Amino acid sequence: MGKTKKHMTNKTMEYPRLRYLEVIPDEVEGEKVICLRDPQNLSDNILAVSIETLKILSLFDGTKTVRDIQSLVVERFGELVLSDEIENLIKQLDEALFLDSENFRDKKKRLESGFRDSGTRQPSHAGLSYPGDPRELERWFQAFFGKAEETRPHGEAPGKLRGLISPHIDYGRGGVSYALAYRELLRENEADTFLIFGTSHYAEVENPFILTGKNFRTPLGEAETDRKITGKLESACGWDLHDGEISHRNEHSIEFQVAFLQYMLNNKKKYKIVPVLCNSFYRLVREGKSPAEDEMISRFLEAVAGIVNDMGDNIFIIAGADMAHVGLKFGDKEPVNELTLDKIRQRDMLSLSFGEKLDAEGFYRSVEEEKDWRKVCGLSPIYATLATIDAEQGKLLDYGQALEPDTGSVVSYASMGFYI
Repeated sequence: MGKTKKHMTNKTMEYPRLRYLEVIPDEVEGEKVICLRDPQNLSDNILAVSIETLKILSLFDGTKTVRDIQSLVVERFGELVLSDEIENLIKQLDEALFLDSENFRDKKKRLESGFRDSGTRQPSHAGLSYPGDPRELERWFQAFFGKAEETRPHGEAPGKLRGLISPHIDYGRGGVSYALAYRELLRENEADTFLIFGTSHYAEVENPFILTGKNFRTPLGEAETDRKITGKLESACGWDLHDGEISHRNEHSIEFQVAFLQYMLNNKKKYKIVPVLCNSFYRLVREGKSPAEDEMISRFLEAVAGIVNDMGDNIFIIAGADMAHVGLKFGDKEPVNELTLDKIRQRDMLSLSFGEKLDAEGFYRSVEEEKDWRKVCGLSPIYATLATIDAEQGKLLDYGQALEPDTGSVVSYASMGFYI
């Protein structure tokens, strides 16, 4: 056993593989640097590196030795880097838990064990993305709903509400759009179970849908998860739907929906939630295949559709989903401009038109045909919603583009109601 551990450690040092990290441009004492952080928060470290160092890190893919990296740095960038410098960089990254190494896997196992043994998923963004104080959070929500009413007075509904698409962008930029979606719950609604499909931004598993049986806590209280429904889904599928459950620990896409649900429903009715993280469909997009052709995706969604059919008015579906992510921040070579923003809007509106028609395949193909140029992070939860909801029509409630001039980037988002 000791030899195996030593071998794994040496292999990690000899063939370094960088984990998926957020790359954030910054400036320190007048010098441009790149800050690296773990979006999953499995590591709380932040490392600032030079642009030159980032070029070296681009070669840390687990297939190259230190000597290989040295040669490629000279070949591609015309720079000579000593092996000692690369080895010191590997050591620093490993200590920060930024490498896919035995050190990182040990830490991840401990975190997974602690999360698995806990009964409640604690809020990961309270006090960061939104107030941790419940009264202050309620004031935020009141302001969002007030602004929503000023912007667009609540009109007559086209039918009985059966589900929503809501953004998962931060409240500061998308709060009014959330309110335009969630105020639809003021209408007559019999549901006591809310199934939430949320984007899984950083899951490192192949599981297309990731369940948790944990209750969700926010500053507004604790929402109970319906373990009977998660149990039914587990029975219907022949694989571990909890594989990757640690992703729920820091993912915000469901947490943000739960807080709005609590604001709308607490002290008004008893209800439960079914939190489902949806992994990326990018592999299918790349291959030009439909999610309907994937056995695991289709089997899971068939199970959900069966539960929705059986429960009728008692179940409600929410997609916590954003649309496009374009610009320098998201790996594009050019910053966005007015022409880019207009193109994004046109493509988003085409996709959302399929949502209004409850056409899951049309929605997916509108993204697949452009090979996800927009990087629509809500592709999987919106597809899952359209494929399972029992409704007759959708209605676009809001659309917005959050421009980031400093990074030349934009995130677009939308709200939509589904009715019978």
